[in-house]
Amino acid sequence: MSTSPEGIYEPGIIDPGLPAQGPTQPFWLSQPSKISRLQSPWTDYADVVIIGSGITAASLTRSLYSRRPTLKIVVVEARDLCSGATGRNGGHIKVMSPGVWFEREKQYGREEALRVMQFEHSHLDEIANCVKENNIQCDLRLLEGLDCYHDPVILNRATRALDEMRKYAPQLAARYTLYTSRKELRDRHCPEECIGAIGMPSASVWPYKFVTSLFEKFVRENRLSIQTNTTVTSVEDSDNSQFATVKTTRGDIRAGHVVHAANAWISHLVPELQPFVSPVRANVQRQLPQGSDLRVDNSFWLRYGEKDYDYMIQRPDGAFIVGRANTGRRATSDDSARDLIPHTHLRTVVPELFDFGTKKVKVTHAWSGCVAFTQDANPFIGRMPSPHRRHQWVCGAYQGIGMVRAFRSAQMLAFMILGEEIPPEYPRSMLITNQRLTSLEKSVKSKL
Repeated sequence: MSTSPEGIYEPGIIDPGLPAQGPTQPFWLSQPSKISRLQSPWTDYADVVIIGSGITAASLTRSLYSRRPTLKIVVVEARDLCSGATGRNGGHIKVMSPGVWFEREKQYGREEALRVMQFEHSHLDEIANCVKENNIQCDLRLLEGLDCYHDPVILNRATRALDEMRKYAPQLAARYTLYTSRKELRDRHCPEECIGAIGMPSASVWPYKFVTSLFEKFVRENRLSIQTNTTVTSVEDSDNSQFATVKTTRGDIRAGHVVHAANAWISHLVPELQPFVSPVRANVQRQLPQGSDLRVDNSFWLRYGEKDYDYMIQRPDGAFIVGRANTGRRATSDDSARDLIPHTHLRTVVPELFDFGTKKVKVTHAWSGCVAFTQDANPFIGRMPSPHRRHQWVCGAYQGIGMVRAFRSAQMLAFMILGEEIPPEYPRSMLITNQRLTSLEKSVKSKL
């Protein structure tokens, strides 16, 4: 719902509905996969049906096949393959500012806060290893990601967080490097107005190619069934049944397990989650400097506040993918439209702050994508605890940082679906439980 702490939105509980037809077109989908509109031979039964076809679905499919290669898995997508948040993001694999440490420590306790931070950092190696293992051509580039601070209060908060991490988790703190001298900042192409920066291991990637390449492999090697342009209209479930029935616009599928992995749209099919999940429209552009040969070795989060920032990566062709966080976003799941203020900001403010080496910066693509926030800033992972949801699982609502949350969240869910013990490094605070939902309900009521 839009009382999520991650922005300024209209109050109230929101049903995200179904994915919009005619969505804005992101740069990432400019080279469609050969299976982008695949409709495999229809089947009326599966061991696992996954609703959604982004990074969560790809990682979950990979994790399940790695343990049970003969599983019958069906991926159902309302539009073309990987057309949701994964195919519309900023191409970043980078964790949040270390300043979030304080709120996480307060909310989860020190041990769990450390586990959450380490979990997010671990995504870089996990994704890089997956790319290498499968020889995926997705422009993965390992680099230093920089939080460029413009506010001394926010910078001071982040440095204090690093000081505290050094006491309790020196290995985690060692991932960060503080830069404050003008030379250090200029050498890293930070804006002149930047008063300090914190660097950390990060990467840029073509996320759509990463995900669709995995799906192509699973179709070829495991006979994965993919049903694109197939909308799930409802899931019929009973505590006394051996399976649930996934009802779609092209037919029904019975399944032993149904996974809701549609992120911003999860709560449409699971309406009891609507009070706790906010669909939010994010905004991104591809900007091409005209006549500039600028090449940078970093990615950037231009931080004006703890939760107010722009992010940037540079592509191999010299273009930049630039996104706007927080201000001006809407609580909606409609990615067929863009938000005026964020896109105006990206076209005007970012070129004024960041030196592209030219004043002529052309916007070649401008799009939106829908992300999902939760009331307690943690995703939902696990079996739905509600009545008549016995066969249904959820994995999503990543707070707009799915590239450092989704891949391993899906790994965690795979353990649960297969009845295996969850390894200790996975954050338990992300599990969906009756206790957590009760706590969230109290929080929502206090803000309405």
